[in-house]
Amino acid sequence: MRSIYLLAIISLIFVACNSGTSTTGPATDLAGYETESMDGVTRAYKKNGVGDIIEQGYVSGGKRNGAWMTYWEDDNAGRIKTIASYTDGLLNGPYLEFTNRSQIEKEVTYANNKYHGRFAQYKFGRIEKEINYKDNVLDGKSIDYTSKGNKQKEVNYKNGKLDGKWMTFNEEGEVTLEYIYKNGEKVSGGIIEK
Repeated sequence: MRSIYLLAIISLIFVACNSGTSTTGPATDLAGYETESMDGVTRAYKKNGVGDIIEQGYVSGGKRNGAWMTYWEDDNAGRIKTIASYTDGLLNGPYLEFTNRSQIEKEVTYANNKYHGRFAQYKFGRIEKEINYKDNVLDGKSIDYTSKGNKQKEVNYKNGKLDGKWMTFNEEGEVTLEYIYKNGEKVSGGIIEK
């Protein structure tokens, strides 16, 4: 499991450091953090009352850059709670949330602090919902899944409006209801007969 975290961290740092962004976020307030600096990059970390690290990441130019992680406390100390990727103080790249049992709970892709790409929610490590965004607006497929991992509903969006097929599925994976939308308006469809 630790090797998965290490791989995720390395990829987050790579993505964050190579994102081409034109805007910058707020300066990072390091009050309450301990720091170590080397070659213009500062590693900042915060500890709880018993000395466990509860948050850590990198700062350069006074802003969060690279991977930042938070950790669960108490009985789950040391387990990663969130991993976020920053460029110049803005969320850029993958963001992951984990339960206190180290199961993925949320996966988001950011560009300049906006949802941009895949957004997914999980329960007990199984996908529940998958949505696509472009600049914080629904764009692409949105899929709801059953507890068994089968598609329950699939909807298509373009620029925040329904556009394309809107379908529901039965337990066998067959389409039971299908509508066609164009620019937010329903143009055809209905119940699918066997």
